[in-house]
Formats: sequence, C-alpha cells, structure tokens
Amino acid sequence: MPMRLSALLPLLLRTLLAGLLLCLLPAPAAHAATSFEGRVVRVKDGDSLIVERAGVKRRSEIRLAGIDAPELAQPWGIQSRSALRRIAMGKQVRVEVTDRDRYGRLVARLWVGRTHVNARMTAEGHAWAFSRYLDDPEIRAGQVAARKAGRGLWSLRPEDRLPPPAWRARNPRQQD
Repeated sequence: MPMRLSALLPLLLRTLLAGLLLCLLPAPAAHAATSFEGRVVRVKDGDSLIVERAGVKRRSEIRLAGIDAPELAQPWGIQSRSALRRIAMGKQVRVEVTDRDRYGRLVARLWVGRTHVNARMTAEGHAWAFSRYLDDPEIRAGQVAARKAGRGLWSLRPEDRLPPPAWRARNPRQQD
C-alpha cells in the first residue's frame, strides 16, 4: 500500500532541515584556511598585531612566526614596535598561518606586498630569529646580517640585548 504524501512530508522536512544544518556548520580544523588577507588595525608590540580579515568584520590576533621581539619595557622594545607599525600598520597584508599558540593567537608569516615582514624585522635588527617553532632561513639570514652590521638591538651593549625569555626571568615585575 503506497504512503500518502501527508505521511511523507514530515520525513522530507526533517531530512531537508538536517542537510541545511550540516551545510551551515563550520568546516573541520583540517579544512580551515591556512592563509587569508586583511588590513593591520593594531600593532601590539614588535611581534604581534591585530588583522581585520578582508570581506568580513572579524579580527585575528597574529603572532609573527619565527621571531621574538623585545618586550615593550626592555631595551629596544618601543623601537621594535615602532618598526612593525611603520612596516605594517594600516596596510593590506597576507597572513600565512603556521600554528596557533597557547594564548589562542594565530602564529603566521606576514606579507606586505612582496615584503616578508618577519624576515624584515630581523634584518633591521628589531627582533631575534626564534627557530624553536619555525626555522626560516630568510629570518635567520636577516639576524646574521643585522648582528654583523650592528643594526637595531645589535647596537645595544651586550648586557642590554637579552632575548625576551631571559629578560622576563630577570625582570618579573616589568612584563607587559
């Protein structure tokens, strides 16, 4: 005996609704975008900033991969932040995500046009190459050149150019 249309209608509606809900769910992490474009709306310090994603009113906090900039309160901290502002503030950028840190920030390579911002920060002496999480030869070469030329933080006295973890250990009350 054939089913009547009135009996099939609730089943069809439930199936349609379930399919629609599946389409609206976010993609699994394995399919998450690994790069996006946006505009830098805030520079927090020499290795972290906020990017407003293109096409959506969503902001992402970015930690620059492969570098470690001085804390704001330590020698060269303000100069490092000023350099990143000069390079990226208000500019259109491409963000290539490599990871997410323990604070929920996206860890990424940042590009302003053809400029690899992470590498430029070490080349100008505004950050250390930080190979613990990303060993990028361009970032490492930038640090070698800046150190040899005495640029940026490499112009400081040796006792004033402590990497941030060592500086924080000596100055626990001055952290940003």
